[in-house]
Amino acid sequence: MEISDEAAPTAREEDRFEKEVRAIFHETLGLIHIALVTHYGMQELEATELEKDLYLWFLRFCMRPGNKSPRESRPFLLVACCQFAREYQKYVIGTGVRQTDEHLKRILDREPSDVARDFSRSLELLNFRHHTDA
Repeated sequence: MEISDEAAPTAREEDRFEKEVRAIFHETLGLIHIALVTHYGMQELEATELEKDLYLWFLRFCMRPGNKSPRESRPFLLVACCQFAREYQKYVIGTGVRQTDEHLKRILDREPSDVARDFSRSLELLNFRHHTDA
């Protein structure tokens, strides 16, 4: 099966798209970091490494055919953030490397989409600020 060159985006289009994804990710990074460190109890270095993985995931997610714009895909970024953090912490706690407390136990018992929905309220504020600045 051959892929037509006509369907492939030009380097300029790709560059612009990646810049948009990067900008949306950067706008959301503060909220992501709060979720990872404050709510999921990750250490700074762990959070930073997970953020790198999350950026790559978001870039690939946004590139999938039929996806909405990166800005409209931001709620999925928060769900992925909570899913990554939940699985990582469950693994670390399960291996005995880290102990859990009541706050962390409660958040790990919740579905990542529910936790992300709580964070989406902050995201709505970000979107509001973006639209009023424009």
